Amino acid sequence: MNSQDSTAPNSQFTFHRIHGSRIRLSNSSKTATRLEAAKFYDNGVVYSALPLSGHAKFVVQAQELAVGWSGSFKIGVILISPEVFKDGFQPPRYSPAMPHSWVWSSLSLHVGQDLKISYGSVNLEDLRKGDKLGMEISREGTLQFLVNERSQGAAATNVYSTDKLVYGFVDHYGQAVTSTIAEAFVNPFSLQHLCKRKILTGLTNNVSKLEPYLPSPLIAFLADT
Repeated sequence: MNSQDSTAPNSQFTFHRIHGSRIRLSNSSKTATRLEAAKFYDNGVVYSALPLSGHAKFVVQAQELAVGWSGSFKIGVILISPEVFKDGFQPPRYSPAMPHSWVWSSLSLHVGQDLKISYGSVNLEDLRKGDKLGMEISREGTLQFLVNERSQGAAATNVYSTDKLVYGFVDHYGQAVTSTIAEAFVNPFSLQHLCKRKILTGLTNNVSKLEPYLPSPLIAFLADT
């Protein structure tokens, strides 16, 4: 079975219908604008409408920035559906108690609620109109954030380590007012790969100790990369 069965191209990608309370979507839900940006600096979160799977890329272009605020775009991934958020996910300080989230803000990477480390060679507060900001995930689950197509380094290596869905998000915070999806695709896992991952997750990835109790075809299937 081909591990790259189909690709969801840029034309199918939009922002999710669930978003921050001050966001207005336009351009067939491919452009997001934070309303009343001169008065309010927050509630500008948008999500990818499709979950990210396999080799995936999600990039937005800054269309409008405001003066008078500190802070700017934040970007990240969460392992939970946007459907559970009534008023939008608020990264990073106001996030719900979830261990599986990676948020790039300014020059810091926030992992879950507790871990904060330095990240990137670009300060997101220095972004200007026309700059592109995005993320790319390899089929092995390595996440890297991008600025104008330049990788800022690995932010995580275990994004696909659970069976939870992965969604990208962008926070139009402070100076960040409007962005448009510039490039996006998903080259999803095959059904065979998903079945293997589900089995391995259930076995806590410790197949060797269970080999005496497993049928040989299943052992060969799990060992085949």
